[in-house]
Amino acid sequence: MPALTPPLHTALREAVATRFGQPLRYPSHCDALETELAKTAGSGGRRLSPSTLRRFFGLVEKEGGYHLHTLDTLARYAGHADFAAFGQAVAGLAQAAGAAAAPNFPTDIPELLAMARLAPPERLLLGYFLGRVTRPVQPGGAAAPLALRLAAHPAGQEFFVESFVDLAHLNGAYGEVLCEYLRHKLTPEAQLFGHGTLFLGEFLAEDEAAWRARLPQLLALPVPPAVHAFPRGRRAFAEIVAAWHAAPEAVLSPELLPRLRREAIAAPRATAAPAPPLPAFYNSFPAGYHFFVAEALFLTAQFEELVEWIAETNTAFPELATLELNVYNELLRAFLRVARLRTGRAAPGCPPAQTHPLAQFETHHWLLDYYQVHIDLVDLHLAVMAADAPAAAQAQQRVVQYATTHHTPFFRRVAERVLAA
Repeated sequence: MPALTPPLHTALREAVATRFGQPLRYPSHCDALETELAKTAGSGGRRLSPSTLRRFFGLVEKEGGYHLHTLDTLARYAGHADFAAFGQAVAGLAQAAGAAAAPNFPTDIPELLAMARLAPPERLLLGYFLGRVTRPVQPGGAAAPLALRLAAHPAGQEFFVESFVDLAHLNGAYGEVLCEYLRHKLTPEAQLFGHGTLFLGEFLAEDEAAWRARLPQLLALPVPPAVHAFPRGRRAFAEIVAAWHAAPEAVLSPELLPRLRREAIAAPRATAAPAPPLPAFYNSFPAGYHFFVAEALFLTAQFEELVEWIAETNTAFPELATLELNVYNELLRAFLRVARLRTGRAAPGCPPAQTHPLAQFETHHWLLDYYQVHIDLVDLHLAVMAADAPAAAQAQQRVVQYATTHHTPFFRRVAERVLAA
């Protein structure tokens, strides 16, 4: 049996969990992974038993090593040629870290991230890695000192804070990082991005005093023409949910969406999501402004407006029709499906069956663990419309669990309104 040192074991667990979409903490996760391994071409279609997977992920006691077949299968699932290639990749990272002690080599991680000889994709990947290793174990955990230092460093701001947008920890560590970031980066785009994202956390936490105090500050910020579509969209999200909160049973002001349409046209177009092996970074979706408006309309049950908005989005961005395995695009499709059913515009014979989970997508769970709750809400809508009480109860339980764990009670309120509709 090949040698599997504790650091390499941990690294392979992390790599598989990243591909799977979440940490493997329960036997049911191992059952789902067994199915994934059997159908995923990247793993060679090889099967591993749930009992083997439970031992590998530490859910049951294990003595002795693992067969090379097991390690190769998991390494291929994680995107490597085999276990030997995975070991070489990990060794390469260790050598790069050790090189920091060499003469004329940056000795500080923020300095390493700022190295001019690193191409932007390499910096993004390094920022993603730093985001993963500084993430707290618990959602309410404090920000790591390294994360706060990166928030004060220009390269850390661009390739860590603005790319690794950790919304699941927004009412915790990532919120602290954003506050530090706002102290050091005073550009209009940075201020719009930071305050818009903090508003989101406060609104989801139902901290009305906090979000009401932040809203006028957010709306008063200047927006130069070159400002990225994503922070612009976050401000549009804030306007919609604040207007809805003031009158939840009323329709939106007739001037609001036409104005947001004009702003959407003026927003710069982002590039398409990068192809593998780069992750689907937060700010790389071409229709970013449009997505955040759609998210706000979905969460506030403005379904007539949502159907029209997504139709306009698809017309403005025809490339979305062929963009697959992208979190934002799949969510737009899921939102539209619910909106059509809720407004009676679904195609004849289209059953309101449950959608597929985001965990099947080729992306990274730092983004998925926030947006998975949106898919759970989609599933709840579809189960309610199908009169499937057991499925509705399961979807509601997932939403409530997320809302409790991540201090976002707003999602629980949304689920309650779906059940009452």
